[in-house]
Amino acid sequence: MRIERISDTQIKFVLMMDDLEERDIKINELSYASDKTQQLFREIMTLVQDEQEFVEGETPLMFEAMRVGVDSLVVVVTKIDNAADGEKKYNLIPAARQECRYKRSRPVKQEEQANEDSYSIFSFDNLDFLAAAAVRLPEHFVGTSQIHKMDNRFFLLIKNETEDTRTTAELEAVLYEYGQKHVSNMLSHQYLLERGSVFIAEDAVDKMRMYHNA
Repeated sequence: MRIERISDTQIKFVLMMDDLEERDIKINELSYASDKTQQLFREIMTLVQDEQEFVEGETPLMFEAMRVGVDSLVVVVTKIDNAADGEKKYNLIPAARQECRYKRSRPVKQEEQANEDSYSIFSFDNLDFLAAAAVRLPEHFVGTSQIHKMDNRFFLLIKNETEDTRTTAELEAVLYEYGQKHVSNMLSHQYLLERGSVFIAEDAVDKMRMYHNA
């Protein structure tokens, strides 16, 4: 693993295929929080904490994992200043809003599609906003969903398990109206598990629909 200090607020970790093989991690496992990817997250957290004059106390950090080519992974850790602009910033990277992706510029292999399109994390100010979004999600959604609570916000994690690539775009188009999307990858999920608390462990969308209709 190569570690590069980009600036006073960012550190980059580069893992090549040899690094992943040493940890018995396949590149396609990085889209979900398996035991091995959780251990990788803890290893990176330890290295960040060991980095001289980078973190102090409960300094909030943001993680972004990017697959580069077919055999390497880049993880960028960013230190966040909560006092900047007088606003609270959350410990997951906000994602740039994208239009619904019904069309693609090139054919996408099934493995790529699962990594890119099946996993979404949105945060909400309160449960009422989250429930209102859940009620409007397409009825044909098939997949798993969880809710985590962190920093007085509720984070909905959805793993889309349908074969229809439009479904994720439909889900996100609704969720954008009520909440904020965050960079959605294995490290984001693991960060929620480590720093937040599980509010609803499974079938969160169905349970929030029931909550809204009660």
